[in-house]
Parts: sequence; structure tokens; C-alpha cells
Amino acid sequence: MSWVEVFAVLLVSHLSGDYLLQTEWQALNKRGGLGRDREARRALLAHIATYTLAFVPALVWLEPEIGAGVVAAAAAIALPHLVQDDGRLLAIFVKRVKGFNAADNPPVTAAVDQTFHFLALFALALVVGS
Repeated sequence: MSWVEVFAVLLVSHLSGDYLLQTEWQALNKRGGLGRDREARRALLAHIATYTLAFVPALVWLEPEIGAGVVAAAAAIALPHLVQDDGRLLAIFVKRVKGFNAADNPPVTAAVDQTFHFLALFALALVVGS
């Protein structure tokens, strides 16, 4: 299968996991979830669990092509999302590169966040696709 097909399937899975399945509590409380805040950690980990579950159909579809590589693909989906949705690196990037505090411009911050998610999935599609 081509990287374009893989990327399309990964994007549909991403949108399902990041928008359809993410609860309001997860969205509002996940930031800083890799830090000491227990509620943030619970929210982030719950989001990563449901987010990754949204990729199960894609991983089942990929399995005949990449075999046990689906385990690595699942990790390549979940781990970058975990780090990105913690939000601290995003806030640093937005401050240094875009020149504003993340909380001051939520629409642009959300667009940057989604762009990073798309880039991670694009890289995975290039690796997995032929």
C-alpha cells in the first residue's frame, strides 16, 4: 500500500481519536499530564488510551503488510501524541517561534498542535507505506 493510503487512514483515525472520542474533561485537564499533577496525568493517559484505540482498525488493516510492526506503529502513534498533548513543548515552541503565549491565542495554538500531530503521522506513513 502507498504512503498516501496509509496517511489517509491515519488521519481519519487521528480525527476520530482527537475529536470524536476525547472527552471535555480530558481536553480541559490533560495539559501538564507528564508532570506532577495527578488529575492532569489521569486525563492525559485516558486521552492517549482512547486516542490509540481509534487506530485499532488502521492497525488491523496494516497488519498483513507490516506484521508485528503494528506494535511499533502503535507506539509511534501513542508516544508522540502523549508528549505533544502534555502541552509544555507546544507552549515553548509557540512562545519561541510564533512569539506569543499559547494561552493568548488558542486558535493558532490549536492549529500548531494539530500540525505537529499531522507531521508525526505523515512521518509514520512514509515509513510504513511503500
